[in-house]
Amino acid sequence: MQLAIYQKHEEECQKKLNQMAALCSRISFWRVTTFLAAGLFFYLGYRQKNIVFCLPGAAALVIFIFLIRYHNKLEEEQRFLRNYQSVARDYILRFGDGWRNFTVNGERYLIDDFPEAKDLDIFGKNSLYQYICTASTVWGQDQLAVWLKKPGRDLNEMRRRQQAAAELAESHSFSMNFEAAARSLREKEYKESKKIMEDFFCTLEQSSKPSKVRKAVIWICPVITLSFLFAALFGISRQITMSCFIFAFWGQLLSAFAGTYWNQKVLAPVYKMYQAIIPYRKLLEYLQQESFDSLYLGTLKERLFQKPSALSGLKELESIADAVKTRHNLYAFLFCNGLFLYDYHCVERYAEWKACYQSDIKVWLEAIGEIEVLISLGVISHTREVHTLPQIQDMPRPYLFAEEIRHPLIKEPSAVGNDINMQHNTCIITGSNMSGKTTFMRSIGVNLVLAYAGGFCTASNLCISVMKIYTSMRVEDNVNEGISTFYAELLRIKRMIEASGEGVPMISLIDEIYRGTNSQDRIYAAKETVRKLSHTYAFTLLTTHDFELCDLESDLKTDAENYHFAECYKDNKIYFDYKLKKGRCTTTNARYLLHMAGIL
Repeated sequence: MQLAIYQKHEEECQKKLNQMAALCSRISFWRVTTFLAAGLFFYLGYRQKNIVFCLPGAAALVIFIFLIRYHNKLEEEQRFLRNYQSVARDYILRFGDGWRNFTVNGERYLIDDFPEAKDLDIFGKNSLYQYICTASTVWGQDQLAVWLKKPGRDLNEMRRRQQAAAELAESHSFSMNFEAAARSLREKEYKESKKIMEDFFCTLEQSSKPSKVRKAVIWICPVITLSFLFAALFGISRQITMSCFIFAFWGQLLSAFAGTYWNQKVLAPVYKMYQAIIPYRKLLEYLQQESFDSLYLGTLKERLFQKPSALSGLKELESIADAVKTRHNLYAFLFCNGLFLYDYHCVERYAEWKACYQSDIKVWLEAIGEIEVLISLGVISHTREVHTLPQIQDMPRPYLFAEEIRHPLIKEPSAVGNDINMQHNTCIITGSNMSGKTTFMRSIGVNLVLAYAGGFCTASNLCISVMKIYTSMRVEDNVNEGISTFYAELLRIKRMIEASGEGVPMISLIDEIYRGTNSQDRIYAAKETVRKLSHTYAFTLLTTHDFELCDLESDLKTDAENYHFAECYKDNKIYFDYKLKKGRCTTTNARYLLHMAGIL
């Protein structure tokens, strides 16, 4: 079982982390020892005026530098292992309800003109997005939201995504490493990361190409300054050359101070990008080593590694960002600018980098984001035993056939699968309270969203056509606009009816239709609505407690079929099997529930 695999990953990571922590402690001890030894030997050599002592001192210093670099490498490996462990732990939590505490939940994508997101729990707390999102880059998180909101209607595109998602789901090791390499990007809040990216791309659009005169000056002046310094050190007219060096040093330093505002405006976004570049570079290194069979992934990889290569471009940008980081040390700023006009050289390097890669970097980051999205769309295949890649048919009319379809956000031991084969345009679902009517409709809606995005679904078999999805479930009033709950529902239904006139395949999911008005008006309005939505290219699933709507099954103006959920009673307790059955419901349980709640 997949759960055992992730638990093993987590345990192995912890074991390696414990071993590395002990090794780092030993290395820290030997770093101090070798540093003190080097200092002692150099001191003895100086006191004894004997170069022999300098040899072991130099050896100790070399060992000290090696240990520093080795220790840094171990710390980097530890960071990766902690991120890998975090990824494995998140998968473990998806088998239960722990995923509901994930911080990345897509709440920022909830918008008024996409009511289906709230009705089907696509975004926000306890949502599909929160469950499947493994993306750490802002590009990946945004792109996943786009694919879930606007999956498109290109059948070939959906199939290419499916092939890519399936291949990444099979490439378990690559996907885990890819997620772990990007995980450090989550250390910053989304808004902060987005702002850093926006500022960086703003500098890319600004023209900062230095003139030939300035390029010549920033190379000639440091050469003159250093020439005076070396002349003074070698005793050539020392008094004059030292005075010239000091004058030139302060002149260059004052020039750097004078240009601080403009240089900082260009370099500050690059400096802020420093922490983000390293994970992106590592992601590219993993991608370079991996070979793909699917056309979609092959195209993405080609986009990244055709000339100019994304890896070489990001390595160079990382080098520039590292150089910019150095100038934030006050002593380094004074020393480097006084001798080399360091800030101007950083600006020049960045301008040259922009000339080579300006038009490519956004394409690279978007491609990396798409790979994150495809990994996210494969999450279901790792955490649910019952899953499938749906068959999406090219059909002019709506089509829906599902076996063992269940809600992906319900723990698998508790989830109950249902079969449905839509042979009629309208499905009227009755049943007592808490019997599973709404959950069943949401199961269909959520799985359709996953299918059209190109992902795995929670069903043993799912065959569908491309349909626009409309919902009316969690309808809310709007006090500011003076819209009641009932009128808000009318606006939703009106949207469906208008869409049905376009002749495009669609599916409408309506929960407890017109609950906000009296029973007489509700029944009349519901019947007329069903008739208006009864088209050959429109599926309508609605739940109701009004048994009168079941008579539509024999209405010649509609093409409807009745389904229901039922309950049973044993030892004065109510039980639900959550199984969809054909025909109308014949039982109610409101009085029983009122007694159970202590109201009656």
